[in-house]
Amino acid sequence: MDPIDNERTTAKELVSYAQQQGFDLESLRNDSVFEKKQRWVFLWRKDESPSSGPANEQEGTLHYSMQGAIAVLPDKLKGSAGSFRGMWTEAGTLKNIEQAFELVKAWLIDGTEVDYLPQRQFRRYGI
Repeated sequence: MDPIDNERTTAKELVSYAQQQGFDLESLRNDSVFEKKQRWVFLWRKDESPSSGPANEQEGTLHYSMQGAIAVLPDKLKGSAGSFRGMWTEAGTLKNIEQAFELVKAWLIDGTEVDYLPQRQFRRYGI
């Protein structure tokens, strides 16, 4: 699948799940990206495309990438306080669409700081 179509399909899947939970994520969706204020996140699934994830990863694995403004430096980077400029970037994988919803809800709707975001498997992060 084309990478953009992959992201769009995954975004629509998340919007549908959120609607079932009584939340409107469609209003936060800009094509395949969910955004609110100074934060955004997009998701995709591992498919046959080499750019969608590691070669040895199971097809269908749910990936995310997020970035945005934060007020509090995460504990794991306390030693980097001198470099902190109020921005966070992170990418990783999620177990399922329910976990994706919880992350997107916490990050965008609730404005949760990094140390208090729901469980996820991050592969990279930084300030």
